[in-house]
Amino acid sequence: MNKISLGVRRLALLLTLIVVIISGCSGETGPGSASQPTQPPRDTVRVLFTYGSEKDTWVKAVTRTFNSSGQRLNSGKLVVVEPMPFGSVESGMDIVEGRTQPALWSPASRLTLPVVNEASLSARGQPLVDEGECLDLVISPTVIMMWRPMAEALGYPEQPIGWADLLNLAISPNGWADYGKPQWGRLRFGHTHPDYSNSGLQSIVAIAYAAAGKQRSLTPEDIAKPEVAQFMRQIENTVAHYGRSTGFFGNAMAQRGTAYLSAAVVYENVVIEINSDPRRRANLEFPLVAIYPKEGTLLTDHPACIPDMPYMTPELREAAQLYRKFLLQEAQQRRALEFGFRPSDPSIPLTAPFTPENGVDPRQPQTTLAVPSAATIRAIRDIWEQQKRPVNLTMVFDVSGSMRERNRMENARNGAVAFINQLKDEDRLTLIAFNDKQTIVFDDLQVGPNRERIKRDILSLLPGGGTALFDSIAFAIERQQEKLSRDTINALVVMTDGEDTNSERFRDATTLMDRFGASAENAVDISIFTIGYDLDESGLRPLRIIADRGRGAFYEGKVENIRDIYTEISTFF
Repeated sequence: MNKISLGVRRLALLLTLIVVIISGCSGETGPGSASQPTQPPRDTVRVLFTYGSEKDTWVKAVTRTFNSSGQRLNSGKLVVVEPMPFGSVESGMDIVEGRTQPALWSPASRLTLPVVNEASLSARGQPLVDEGECLDLVISPTVIMMWRPMAEALGYPEQPIGWADLLNLAISPNGWADYGKPQWGRLRFGHTHPDYSNSGLQSIVAIAYAAAGKQRSLTPEDIAKPEVAQFMRQIENTVAHYGRSTGFFGNAMAQRGTAYLSAAVVYENVVIEINSDPRRRANLEFPLVAIYPKEGTLLTDHPACIPDMPYMTPELREAAQLYRKFLLQEAQQRRALEFGFRPSDPSIPLTAPFTPENGVDPRQPQTTLAVPSAATIRAIRDIWEQQKRPVNLTMVFDVSGSMRERNRMENARNGAVAFINQLKDEDRLTLIAFNDKQTIVFDDLQVGPNRERIKRDILSLLPGGGTALFDSIAFAIERQQEKLSRDTINALVVMTDGEDTNSERFRDATTLMDRFGASAENAVDISIFTIGYDLDESGLRPLRIIADRGRGAFYEGKVENIRDIYTEISTFF
């Protein structure tokens, strides 16, 4: 099996785990239950519609209208649509491998189509969809979201900005000081992980296009040129961490301000959502604006495709076409504007909320990028993996006495082992076990040659003692600061099941983060990810503070999902 098929399968597994986490935490019905609905009434045709979750609010709003309108086939049968949001590649692979049977499938972008079609060709000898017959539902350019003062320092809005400008910032030892703003430190950038997110894949494709100086006809031979690898490496060296979704980056930038990131790749609708919400806008440190890269912009075009699968009867195909036609009608296209999406119908004008006040420019993008072949996408992904920074990671693992309860220790150990399985061979790992004191189980091991030893050491951890959470985090940060490098993504992953009962240096999370929290002036920094394991709200609150001020992410874990959470955290690296 080729590398891209392996990557797609890995992506599908990881996204399935993420869905489990999200549905478990929210208490809402998740995709797993949606795939086994109750039987529809007789003389009803059920259309399962799987789609990229980015457009979920619009899809559900217009689908309610469709289902209440009594649309029927020529035979007189009623059509009922069941919307099911999923990750773009995951949903495609579920069709290929027989886990779901949607009559209509809409990933976030056409960039996904050659990837999934190649996997389908490998698995079943034919593509999943005819790309030419897929119809775009709505459009959202993939943009670089940046703080307006930083964009203005680069020439916004008078001068076009692009990847070359970020490259100049990335390679300069002076950072923002070159633009008269030394207080901003160096460029701190973010985009989602290409193996787990459409926008992450779009990010590295756009970088490759910029490096090659092309807008279309990008080939594997272009990607093999040394200057493309160098460009990719220099941009990726500014990435603080990857992530699970553009929504995460949007929310984190809005809440944490300039100390978190200078810029991140998101969809245009994310910028609109933040700026058009009066409450969120009022709490922004500075306004956020969308940069449409001057080298060219990839469109998130949300193609709606009818799968070429044996289960697709003529009746199902007619029903899918009826629903797709409804989505493309003017009323539904105009509703897309409300949710920050551009209608696919170019005759519909881009009115509010597509305004400069909301940080977007309806006249952009002036230049768009073509979707490359599957072979080129595979080459881009391979060069990205070669050039991305490895991880310098410290795991801070609670082994206090309370971990004996409810199989907490066994499940946490197994979750940590699953996490280790996702790390790359070149990543480096330190494990600190803590109760009322700290024990360095191993220090700064390269994962590849030591993977089995690392897993054995984790599985041998035993519970006992009190909980010195804050002092243990401080100990881990100080140890990691001794080996910080610009050539690595530096991170802590902290797991605890108890409130602090034994710390002496730091009595609370606020005091701890006043000492070690993020600062935009920091030349090198550490992202802190926290897991509150089987804790009540009073125990979770400090972990939220630490992750927020530590520029990472917080997770609420249970015995049932701790393994899945560790796996999801791996998407940040």
